[in-house]
Amino acid sequence: MAMRTFFTSLWRTILLRGLASLAFGILAFIYPGITLGIVVTIFGIYALVDGALALWGLFRGQAAERSVTGLLTALAGIAAGLVCLLFPGFAVVYVVLLIGLWNVAAGLLQLIGAIALRKDIEHAGLLALSGVIGAVLGLLIVFYPADATISIIWIIAGTAVIVGMVLLVFGWKLRAAAKRIG
Repeated sequence: MAMRTFFTSLWRTILLRGLASLAFGILAFIYPGITLGIVVTIFGIYALVDGALALWGLFRGQAAERSVTGLLTALAGIAAGLVCLLFPGFAVVYVVLLIGLWNVAAGLLQLIGAIALRKDIEHAGLLALSGVIGAVLGLLIVFYPADATISIIWIIAGTAVIVGMVLLVFGWKLRAAAKRIG
């Protein structure tokens, strides 16, 4: 029951993460011709905000309820964001690989977290779905980096939009659960 209370208290941060992902994806679709440097900066801000929100949500709960996968997911986002913002020249060269690997890592950690918590929270399948989508699309980015930049931007945008929508639905489900508990 404690884990359920912990996750239902996180619905706001999950909704914010979903909105950030959705906004990033929509902007990438609207402006597909933007330079890779701008994509690096936008992605860096998105990954940093997403990681910081995940970390903030994680530490809002009790110490006993913190998960290693949640912490690693948050730190991966923060690290990816910082690399893009602090070392843009390096990041421009490796942005496709960095974004793909970040999506794979975050997706797999979300999947592991959903599996580990499937008995403790409702709708863990939505979190697992978000993780699978992110990891699979991340693998596409990693294995096909030579494709046209526009295609990569669209893959990234599609990932962000789909993951954002799934997180929004998951956040609303947690909000409803929180109201039932409260």
